Amino acid sequence: MSIGITIATVIFCFYLYQYIEEKKQAKEEKENRFFEELKNGDNHNEDVTEEPTYLDERTITGLVLCTLRKIGCEPETEERGDLTWVYFTYQGEKFTIECNDSCRFIVIYDTWWFQMSVYSDVEEIADLHKVINLANQHANVTVIHTVNQEIEEIGVHSRRNILFISQIPEIDQYLICVLNDFFKVQRYVVTELEKCKVREKQETNR
Repeated sequence: MSIGITIATVIFCFYLYQYIEEKKQAKEEKENRFFEELKNGDNHNEDVTEEPTYLDERTITGLVLCTLRKIGCEPETEERGDLTWVYFTYQGEKFTIECNDSCRFIVIYDTWWFQMSVYSDVEEIADLHKVINLANQHANVTVIHTVNQEIEEIGVHSRRNILFISQIPEIDQYLICVLNDFFKVQRYVVTELEKCKVREKQETNR
């Protein structure tokens, strides 16, 4: 009996592991496609259709657009199947929000805010990986990097998944706090990379 239970447990764990890996791979492929499409920052302008009128804040998309206007942004939208992509600029930074009216969570992206040549020194690329790992341990925003072979650059991006519903009090201030976290992680990454350069220069001069 115990052998049968053990075998069943092993088989279950194996299929569970496969399922998790497939979901993880699918998510990574989706994010990579998204970052590739936005690699030049302004490409979406060619495809943005005339913005629908979202007057009903009871929909997630309508709530997103109304909140963005409250904080002084002028959003543009693009429909892709069930998803709505919202493009806007806040404090000079270009952001994208992915939302779906059937989901109470939205995903905020800040793409290509730091770039590095794929031909950079090995130490510089290693420092970038190390700093990104450190940022992800402490920041509220997830930082990732992608490699674009066409333009021969490594791009750094950040994303955050948040609950976004009308029941959140002062939702405009809530969104501002979330967007400010993106700027904080940017400053952290850039500052830490500069520290790495200084340390390496000091070690070289010894």
